[in-house]
Amino acid sequence: MSILKRFGFGKDAEETARVLEHPRELETGDIIRFGFAPQAAISNEGFTVDTIETLDTGGDESKMIYFLLSGVRQSIRLRVLDDDRAEIALEVLPDALFSAFKEQELAEVLAADSGDQHQIASRKQSKISTELQPWIGTMYRQEAHVKAYLYKTDYRNKPLPTTTDGGETGCDYSMLMSDDRERSLEFRVFDGGRTEVFLCAVIPVRKIEEMWPRNREHET
Repeated sequence: MSILKRFGFGKDAEETARVLEHPRELETGDIIRFGFAPQAAISNEGFTVDTIETLDTGGDESKMIYFLLSGVRQSIRLRVLDDDRAEIALEVLPDALFSAFKEQELAEVLAADSGDQHQIASRKQSKISTELQPWIGTMYRQEAHVKAYLYKTDYRNKPLPTTTDGGETGCDYSMLMSDDRERSLEFRVFDGGRTEVFLCAVIPVRKIEEMWPRNREHET
């Protein structure tokens, strides 16, 4: 590191002076590392913030900010819930999903005009892969079924667009929460039928053990 950068001068001064105190402050390019966790996908693993997305489910108070994280072995999604809790999410393909839930029950959740009061139970833990078990609750009850808009943009500190030409992608958003409120199951169904499914789990923010601003230079 040059002497100018060491004392906070030069073109990278703003980046080197930046300190991350909480994951809600993350920006694209930042790096985080989780400590030990039941979910093998994040346990003792480091990730880079690739992009930041916003899901609008009905106004500023309902907008959700997602940090899309990429690691060496896995990509996951992070959402800050409050000062002490965060939600991690793993996108899964149909085969993995059907190993944990009955296909017919999932089809009923996604069926048009089927209501928004669905309840589904997961399969027995012994039938679910060891890797997925920490992501799966026992009983889920539906809490959301709305039209939503996904933006490939960070709207934390600015209002959502008021017109329909803000780069949004419409989808039907459904979410079911486990009885212990530690797990959830999320569906996004886009025009044309493309469907994204996420297994979500709540973790303490303290599980994020380290955070580094982008372009940080490590000294050895």
